[in-house]
Amino acid sequence: MIHRLRQAFPEIEANCLQTITDKHAFVFEAETVLFVKVKDPWHLHIENKSNNEFYFIQNDDCVMKKAKGGQCDYVVCNNKDVFFTEVKVAKGNQANHRKDAYLQLENTFKHYSNLIDFNPYILNAVVCFPSKRRIIKASASTKRKEFKDLYKLNLIESNYISFD
Repeated sequence: MIHRLRQAFPEIEANCLQTITDKHAFVFEAETVLFVKVKDPWHLHIENKSNNEFYFIQNDDCVMKKAKGGQCDYVVCNNKDVFFTEVKVAKGNQANHRKDAYLQLENTFKHYSNLIDFNPYILNAVVCFPSKRRIIKASASTKRKEFKDLYKLNLIESNYISFD
């Protein structure tokens, strides 16, 4: 997958891409992405059970700059899975944040899929609401079905990504 991303976005190397080999990565959403220790506050936990490297792409304001309708924060991938990820840390109405996240994920996927053939990768869209404990749940069934039918994306709400 990384080769396809590099072809589609030649500027990705500059500041947008990190190769990670750690078994666990913890992300704190800030002006720029921060990788923190498990004991520090974090918003997203990435577990690498495969022991292969994975790639963390700062999408928002790095690969995609101010797309109409917004763009998701990160794209996280390895050699078989792709996770389009939007982290929502703002206080307020979670339902409104969820709707915004769906739009940002859709916009990002449409942009990427115009440039990249994702076959045979497993595609996922993640809406992340931070929590002190691991959360993994399917999104509302109608929206989940819409993402699967239109984009072949598995839509989940989670603060945890796992590469098996």
